[in-house]
Amino acid sequence: MTSSVPQPAADDGPDPAAPAAGRAKKAPPVAVKYLILGFFPLAMVVSLVGIMLSGMHKPVPHDIPVAVVASTAPQAEQAAQGLEKALGDSFDIRPLASTDRARTLVHDRDLAGAYVLPKDGARQALLYTAGGAGIGQQMAVEQTFTQLAAQQQIELETEDLAPLHSHDSMGLVALYMGLGYSMAGFLVVTVMSVAAPELMRLRKFLPVLAGWASFMSVCIWLLTGPVIGAVHGHAWPIIGLGAAMIFAVSLVTTVFARFLGPLALIPVVTLTMFLGVPSSNGGMSTYMVPGFFHTLHGVLPLPANVESVRAVLYFGGDGVSGHLATLGVWAGAALLLNVVIELFKHRRSGDKNLEAIDHMFDAEHVHEIPDAVRTAN
Repeated sequence: MTSSVPQPAADDGPDPAAPAAGRAKKAPPVAVKYLILGFFPLAMVVSLVGIMLSGMHKPVPHDIPVAVVASTAPQAEQAAQGLEKALGDSFDIRPLASTDRARTLVHDRDLAGAYVLPKDGARQALLYTAGGAGIGQQMAVEQTFTQLAAQQQIELETEDLAPLHSHDSMGLVALYMGLGYSMAGFLVVTVMSVAAPELMRLRKFLPVLAGWASFMSVCIWLLTGPVIGAVHGHAWPIIGLGAAMIFAVSLVTTVFARFLGPLALIPVVTLTMFLGVPSSNGGMSTYMVPGFFHTLHGVLPLPANVESVRAVLYFGGDGVSGHLATLGVWAGAALLLNVVIELFKHRRSGDKNLEAIDHMFDAEHVHEIPDAVRTAN
């Protein structure tokens, strides 16, 4: 009588039918890793130099909106036609018959300046500008109309409706704060995607991001205000605007990071800084850069933040709502995309888990089939 001792099944290695989720990812070839290593700095440097230099290397004024104000509408229209012929495409001359209306439009940043013609035989004209709206456009307007008044042999009095503060004499504070907010937004996501990917799930990410945005906005205000002295007062509005900017940039960065990982820095920095700085009206007037950047001024997050901070610092908060709406569109669109991406990945992960369970179930039941049945088959 012989007894058969069951022998363990031979191990033929991993089942080729096993789900792909259970296999280790194959490392890319060394050549590919080196190409990626070189592509990252190359893309950043080329974008920085190519985009920013092309937009700012040769400032030329174009279509700067300036009103010419006269006592009557026909006089204003006649003067405007004469100035358009003399100044060409550098200025967009608009006739007005109300000095109060001109002041309001300059203060609201709908005009870069207003040239009030002398009245009743007087020999003195008046020029309204707003330094808080940008020193570049103010200097262009003042220089041009000072020369014009000299040619007309009349005196010119200037009035700055929103003068720059002594601690922000070049009007650059809003730009540097905006750059700080942008960096706080995209750097935290870039680091988190590598060092703590478990926090990238929205239910964890959003609370962390809210805390981070608030914390960094307070830090930037403390640095620019009490420490450096470039900003005086306006603590809560500035902190709120900074947190909104950081939150929006972080959400946008997250969309790219879900596909590109650390390489998300390339499109995000290009979007927020390389394109944002020339179009921000912060360092150079948007009326002195190519029209492409002037168009982006009303679209990108950095210009929206720069103009919001300026509105608080120099214009009593007038105009903030429109720029906040721009940030809101970016944040809302990015949040929606993050939700869609996460749901899609969750669904794919669930499908892979079901495949793995089915495979395990089939493997277990194969061993339960009697030997006689398998032999008969």
